[in-house]
Amino acid sequence: SGIDNKAIAPKNQIHIALSGNKDGAGRNPEIGKESMEANLEKVYESIMRATKDEGVDRYVLWAGLGGGTGTGGIAPLMQHLVSKGHKVMLGMTIPRKKESWIVRMNAIKALTNILTIVDADRQNIVPYVVIDNEQFDGGLASANELIVKDFVRFTKTTTNIPADTAFDDTDFARLLDYNGLVSVVRSTVATESLKGTDAFAKAIRESWKRSAFAKFSPEDALGVANLVIVPQKFYRQKGVYELVNDNIAYVEGISPQANAYSCIYENKNENINNIIVYTLLTGMPSPEDNLNEMYDEVSEQINETKARRRELKRNELQNQEKYRALDFDPNNIDMDEYENSSPLF
Repeated sequence: SGIDNKAIAPKNQIHIALSGNKDGAGRNPEIGKESMEANLEKVYESIMRATKDEGVDRYVLWAGLGGGTGTGGIAPLMQHLVSKGHKVMLGMTIPRKKESWIVRMNAIKALTNILTIVDADRQNIVPYVVIDNEQFDGGLASANELIVKDFVRFTKTTTNIPADTAFDDTDFARLLDYNGLVSVVRSTVATESLKGTDAFAKAIRESWKRSAFAKFSPEDALGVANLVIVPQKFYRQKGVYELVNDNIAYVEGISPQANAYSCIYENKNENINNIIVYTLLTGMPSPEDNLNEMYDEVSEQINETKARRRELKRNELQNQEKYRALDFDPNNIDMDEYENSSPLF
């Protein structure tokens, strides 16, 4: 729910609403959870039918956290697929600051619950992507397209462009065999940045900071792969290969404990003048900074709402007292009080 479904064939779109609740979960994750649990086998069978000829290595489940259907439904579907022996990866978005505190509270609870389930499962590895909607202007469909496109570009680079060293599907799968946060970021770097300094690594790191992913810590990554695509006219210059390797060493140094892969590719498109780098980081800790920031902001919103409700209730009671003061019995008027009071007009 929430992800652009235009590219999904109608036969693969499944209505999972509970009886009498045809219009959605109404931002209630419990309804989303119950709806998914009631339709797990139907959803699972549809996934199997849709992918039976695809040779799937890992199923990626996407959900926008904060509403009801995806927020409540993604965890039981993940657990069901894992129980059937399938490898799973999660893709989740967290809401913007302007969203209501209810939506953001739902997202906090859902993400915390999912991470608890993932961390507690010692038998199965479930890497996950978290997109921060605050980081870009698009909606959930844009997030889906953006991230999927970079993952696709990453995998196509490894399979379609000859490289100096091999980074194959097995290596890719190995990097996803770490529990934790995953990011894949495309960076565009000027060739001038390769002048024997760490400017190349700094430029890539700036791209990571500007990405749509939730805040991640590359220093703690357990797996990293850098696919460096160098313009043809630059690639063939003497000493460039060694220069690129030296600069990639700076990037690898950002994640000192990681299982690292780096490949250099020649870009034969003559119109491309910059270096393109795809960096896959895996096995990173959960986005605690985002969760803590959201928690603090939601707590503040809730306290402000409570204070406002208390103020409204006080005003309401004061007005009721004022209105009751207007009550009187026309047959029982205290004339002494009347004589001593100020005139109304």
